Amino acid sequence: MPDVPRTESASAARQLRLLLQLFGVLCITAFFPFVMPVQWMDWGHQQLGLGPFPTDKPIAVYLARSTSALCGLYGAFALILATDIVRYQKLIQFHIIGLFSIGSIGTLLAYQCGMPTFWILTDFVSILIICPWKYMLYKRVFS
Repeated sequence: MPDVPRTESASAARQLRLLLQLFGVLCITAFFPFVMPVQWMDWGHQQLGLGPFPTDKPIAVYLARSTSALCGLYGAFALILATDIVRYQKLIQFHIIGLFSIGSIGTLLAYQCGMPTFWILTDFVSILIICPWKYMLYKRVFS
């Protein structure tokens, strides 16, 4: 950290830790849809204007639950990374680059398959703004 004054580096470290924690808490809430009744999935699907959820198609239910479980697990992973950003610095870099890559492609695919505009914008903001912000903080702490 020779190029960055210590106070600026410490501030960047706090901000990076906070972003990881915020991301982790938000993603952990995905454990709820992982176990929610299928009827609730159908209700939510209809509220989004996507029509009835294919509750009679096991693959749709399985993929919805699996995606939620993985998102929740990813949130727990981010919370662990936030506990010691120095120790986990390489994993944090992987987290930022991996999430940016997958999220960017996922945002384009959400648009392509006709997801609601608010969903696409949420992905856009959370991936294409927050990941570069995390990366900037990461570089301020570890460069």
